Formats: sequence, structure tokens, C-alpha cells
Amino acid sequence: MASVTSYETAAGRRWRVRYRTPDHRQTDKRGFRTKREAELFRATTEVNTAQGLYVDPAKSRVRLEEWLAMWARDRSDLTPSSRERTEGIIRVHIVPALGRRSLADLTHSAVQGWASSLSASQGPSSVRKIVNVLSGALEVALRDGRLPSNPARGLKLPKVAQARKAYLTHAQVADLAASTDAKLPGHGYGTLVRVLAYCGLRWSELSGLRVGDVDLRRARLEVQHTVTESGGVQHEGAPKSHEARSVPVPASILRELAERVDGRAGDEPLFPGSRGHGWLRNRVFRRGAFDAAATEVGLEGLTPHELRHTAASLAISVGANVKAVQRMLGHASATVTLDTYADLFDDDLDSVSGALDQAIVTPVVGKVWAGPKKVGRPKGD
Repeated sequence: MASVTSYETAAGRRWRVRYRTPDHRQTDKRGFRTKREAELFRATTEVNTAQGLYVDPAKSRVRLEEWLAMWARDRSDLTPSSRERTEGIIRVHIVPALGRRSLADLTHSAVQGWASSLSASQGPSSVRKIVNVLSGALEVALRDGRLPSNPARGLKLPKVAQARKAYLTHAQVADLAASTDAKLPGHGYGTLVRVLAYCGLRWSELSGLRVGDVDLRRARLEVQHTVTESGGVQHEGAPKSHEARSVPVPASILRELAERVDGRAGDEPLFPGSRGHGWLRNRVFRRGAFDAAATEVGLEGLTPHELRHTAASLAISVGANVKAVQRMLGHASATVTLDTYADLFDDDLDSVSGALDQAIVTPVVGKVWAGPKKVGRPKGD
């Protein structure tokens, strides 16, 4: 049990609460001016300990900027590009406003005020990304026993308008591929455009494709490597969520890939950079060919990543179900696919109603053709 005792100081009597922490260490809190303040602290501490909400005051005194540095340092799951973005958010948006506060001093209202101030200079999507970094760091502080709750939970944030996705037709993909090929002939960049538009790879996965990842026998691309760029330096890694996958390739594209891999070493980049044999960089590809080609065919502003949306659209248009699209795109679950491409499945609702109507009408029509069933009068009437 906790105890409350008094002691004398040069400024007069003060009160001290001696108690045990959940890990059975004995400690005390000193400096209370009245016995009532001390008893209130004791009662609160005992209730929090019983409910598993106890926070060690020493652990919560760490400043937010120090905690964010430790949290970011220990995020071994971040790719180099994700780490660069996260550290930039911490440095530019969080530390200047909140960094010198201790974790214990971070209140929900203070964090809400900071989040609201971001809206003056950032769009809704950026605000949410910035807040998610802080909330993620504070969630770990909560699990570490440094906070009783996460003050960044439940904030009122600006709503993000759903951006309209660009879905290309087969003809538009063909035109874009031909124009891209013409801008930098001899590098197979038209084939690259078709791979993005029909196989749905992320750019990092496309850039990381090796010659040996093309399985001509099974008509598959084995997505096992990625190449991301951070600070001008390229980094090789594993696919997103560390899950390799096998992606089907249409036969017409497979024939083009067969020509590209013929006689080449298995560890060479499938689509090397235009000026050497290294991994192709997104910005170099866009500056050298893609952006101008997109403008030429009436698709100004299109990005290589948007061809991933086209791959989903074209697959669904020929009857692919959500599970097949999920596996092709490498989403963590079918729920992610549905959330991302719900608009592409709208036509399925019409199919469902049509199928239900057919099921309703068919038995009725059958009865009509069979004619009414004659019912005889019961005997004995």
C-alpha cells in the first residue's frame, strides 16, 4: 500500500507519497504542498496501477524530439525512401512545434491545435500523413508505458477528396507504348509501359526486375526484388510487405520479353537505364521519354504509377475477380483492393440484380408454360 508522510523543508512542510510501481520497485513522489494533494496522487496512482494504466513519471519526462529520434532509429521495417520521408516529416513539421514538450505534457487539445495549424500550409492528404507519423510514434510510447493514452488518437482532421483515377483503354496503352518507344528507341521502354499497364507492378518492383525473374515457361514475372531511390542513392530490397509474388503475363507481352532476355545473364536488370547497365530510375525514365510521350498522346500529367490502376481496370473488365486482382497487384488483402478500386466493381451490382431477376423469373415462366394444375374435387363431396 502507498503511504503519505510529511517532511520539513526551508520553505515549510511538504508531503511525500511512497508507493510501489507495477514491477514492484519502491519509489516516491515528493513536493506536495498539502496532504490532500498527496492523498489525491496516491489514490490516482493506486487506481491506475489496478487498471494497468500506470505511467512511470521518469519515463514520461523524455522530450518528444528525443522520443521521435529513438522511435525512428528503431524502425527497421522502413525502406530507405520511407525512412527519408518519415525523418523529413519529423524534422520539418513535428519537432519545431511540439519537439520540446515532454511526453507527459502532450495533451489531446495541444496535438489537435497543432494538427489544425497544419491545414494552413498543407493539403488534407499531407496533414493526415504528418499526423500518422506522430500518432505511430506515440502509440509505441503508450505500449512502452510512457503514456496512459495516445493524445493523437481521435483528432478532427480535414477530409481527403477522392482523387479520380486514370484508367487507360487498350488503345491508349498501345499509343503510349509506341510513343515512349519512339522517344528512346532500342531500350524496350514500350514493352516496359505494357508491363506496367497489364501486370500492375509498382515502379520499385519494375525497376528491380532481373532477367532471371522472367519465367517464359509459366508466363510469369517473379516479383522478388525492388529498387528504391533515396537521396539520389538506389537501394535494393524486398517487395512491399516482404511478400514475393508471381504475376501472369499476357502472351503478346511475353514474346517481347523473350527477345529482351535472350542471351543475357540472369542477374542483369530487365530494363536497365538508358545510359548504362544500372537500375532504371523513375525520374530519368520520365524526363527521357514517358512524360513527353504521355503529352503527345493526350495524357498529359499521367505518371507511371497510374498504369497500375489501368492494370486493375483492364483485368476487371475481362472478368477477373477481386482475389485475382489482389494477388496480381500484391495488396495485403482483398479488402485493400476493394477499398482502392470499389468504383471498378460497380457494374457487378447490375450483374447481381440481373442474375437475381433471372432466378426469380425462370420458375414463374416455367409454371406458365406448364399451364395451371388441375385439381379434382375431393371424393365424398
